[in-house]
Amino acid sequence: MKKKILLAAALSFIVVGTAQADSTTGSYNVAAGAGITGSKHDLSVATGVGAYQGYGSGDELDRICIFCHAPHHAVQEVAAAGVTYLPLWNHGITTETYNTYQSDFGEGPDSVEDGDITDSHLLNADIGQPGSVSRLCLSCHDGTVAVDTYGNAPQRANSRQTGDGTIVSQFRIGGGGNLANHHPIGFNYDAVAALDAEIAASTVTLGNKDGEPLTIASLLYNGDMECVTCHDVHNSQNTGETFLWRSDRESKFCLVCHIMLFLLKSTFRG
Repeated sequence: MKKKILLAAALSFIVVGTAQADSTTGSYNVAAGAGITGSKHDLSVATGVGAYQGYGSGDELDRICIFCHAPHHAVQEVAAAGVTYLPLWNHGITTETYNTYQSDFGEGPDSVEDGDITDSHLLNADIGQPGSVSRLCLSCHDGTVAVDTYGNAPQRANSRQTGDGTIVSQFRIGGGGNLANHHPIGFNYDAVAALDAEIAASTVTLGNKDGEPLTIASLLYNGDMECVTCHDVHNSQNTGETFLWRSDRESKFCLVCHIMLFLLKSTFRG
């Protein structure tokens, strides 16, 4: 009974806390939720990061969206990469096979190899390769495709570019196919929550999006945790730093899902 009360208190803290938008920057020098212009995902020269990171655009209109999206002649299918989600995609797509995150104590009774993954200190999930939506993100972030490689024939020549500006190491994720030291993605969230009392139910609310409740479930991709579960890549409806859906001040964003961390934090603070 005591454990149930503590869990309820933790969830109450999370839900109430999400009403507070305590972030001042969503990306680079742009306010959270202010849009992509001027953010780290704005790679144009005029308003974005392209000028100083060398991504520059050969596009005479110095457009922002063209690095990822195009209204005509977008990518249709990428069977080799296993990507089925293509939102008028206009960029090269990674075909990397990743070494994924593992949480394992090694050989012994608590070992994943032995089939025992019910310990709450392990990741209670089968980790697959990143889903389609995450592969789009990784197509820049893993460094296998140049950031300034975009466009598809028969687009006009000045709407296509084959560059060599790979992402700087600070923002590289999955470099060399290594995702083992990054937060796990590509796993079913509800399956983990069902086994682990330290993981919040996907019905927990973070705030509002488009006038509707923003829940953990609404940020999953086919039920799986992916890059977009944490990040609003267009910096349009988030309230947190670095494209986070809400601020991580005092680790409040982490505490949305990892509810027992709140209990430990409260205990240590006395």
